[in-house]
Amino acid sequence: MIYNRAMAYTSLYRRYRPDTFRDVIGQDHVVRTLVNQIKSGNIGHAYLFTGTRGTGKTSVAKIFSRAVNCLSPEDGSPCGKCEVCRALAEPSNFDILEIDAASNNSVDQIRELTDKINFPPTTGRFKVYIVDEVHMLSKSAHNALLKTLEEPPEHAIFILATTEVHAIPATILSRCMRFDFRLVPLKKIEERLRFIFDDNGVKCTDQALRMIASAGQGSVRDALSVADMCVSYCMGDITYEGVLEVLGTSDPVRLTALADDILAGNVDGALTKIAEMSDLGKSMSVLAGDLASLFRNALYVKNCGNAAELLALPAELFAALKEIAGRYDTRRLLAALRKMTETEGEFRYSTQHRILLEAAVIAAATEPRAAETGGAGIKELEQRVAALAKRVGALPKQGFEPAPAKKDAGQVWRRVASELTRMGRRMLGIALAECRAEEKEENFTVRVFSESAMQMLGEPGARAAVEEALKASGCTKPLVIEEERKLDEKDVVPFLTDLFGKSLDIK
Repeated sequence: MIYNRAMAYTSLYRRYRPDTFRDVIGQDHVVRTLVNQIKSGNIGHAYLFTGTRGTGKTSVAKIFSRAVNCLSPEDGSPCGKCEVCRALAEPSNFDILEIDAASNNSVDQIRELTDKINFPPTTGRFKVYIVDEVHMLSKSAHNALLKTLEEPPEHAIFILATTEVHAIPATILSRCMRFDFRLVPLKKIEERLRFIFDDNGVKCTDQALRMIASAGQGSVRDALSVADMCVSYCMGDITYEGVLEVLGTSDPVRLTALADDILAGNVDGALTKIAEMSDLGKSMSVLAGDLASLFRNALYVKNCGNAAELLALPAELFAALKEIAGRYDTRRLLAALRKMTETEGEFRYSTQHRILLEAAVIAAATEPRAAETGGAGIKELEQRVAALAKRVGALPKQGFEPAPAKKDAGQVWRRVASELTRMGRRMLGIALAECRAEEKEENFTVRVFSESAMQMLGEPGARAAVEEALKASGCTKPLVIEEERKLDEKDVVPFLTDLFGKSLDIK
């Protein structure tokens, strides 16, 4: 008797699978388009539903296949009461055929399907073929499907569903109306979970609800699977601690202490805590992910004003994160986060997960800090400058004094050229773009090499436009324009002598 009762149980994600478009959450752009097509009667012959698992692709395909056949659809959704809806609800109906391409991926099976497609529907107006995981079809099977997708019978509709749209040939994509299913927002998953828990008389704290919704990572089905486990584990009274146990995540107190040791450079304490967690059976890959999430949350707390609302963490954990965020700068937190995320990617290639995590923790804990290395770097640079000066016979000044940064006159002049283009003097801006600019203390000097540019500057209003553009670019100094003529052969020697000094020996 107990066995029969256990077998009769239906999981939450199957029991609460949407039956109408009104029940579909987080895919308003898809639902609205399909509903409008049903209302207007503009039904396509081939659809492609793509997106992450658990976002509603197959559910929407089933709703749509019943809605196009319904005798009296209600706001685009199947009524569920007419004789066609009742007939299509039977598992034995032949008008809605759901095909798993993962197990029926050969060309012979697809040819068998296309041979039977000419048979008319038995109950409704359309015969709908839902091909799930269509990317699993072989190349020859895709080719066998092409002709049917291009010119199907009037009574046939194909709905192709996939999580890997990049694996589908472009020839198939071009024949389908594509709908991209997005990750469902966290808020909507929370609302759905709250409705389901209330409907089943299950108590759940707000923190636990948020944790379950976050575990779904945008997938409603994944979130409901976690909720199913939590209901069984907590016996109808779900707490934050119970969800942590179900998910196998680390104790927030231990995790915060471990993160603090890493950021403080306490390698001894960090390795001791990892050993303790390993002895408790904690997964090292999960621990690395938990650390990455904690550092990410600490960055939110440090840099985001409404972090408490966005993260929705327990008060004690948020207070601990706030304390960590106050002691360490953004660069330090970001470096630790990067180290943990890099390690997560390495776990799939190694069986020594604990060693990988310990190495990452040591690297994050011993990483040089900017504040610690800055002074040493300057002192080392001063020593090098002194040694170099001693070799060339010059004495450096005491202490390292960097030269004052010069303003980039070229960048200002490029802005002037762009401003001239905006003012409607595009040709003048192009002509002056190659000129050489120099910002002096008393003026802004521009040397013009092109005769055509000088001619354009001589036109009425041209110089005034340049001066206006210069002011708009942030320079208020007087504009001085100098023409630089090309050097003749007789001018080369005096020019070089003036540039390099009279000691220049030219033969």
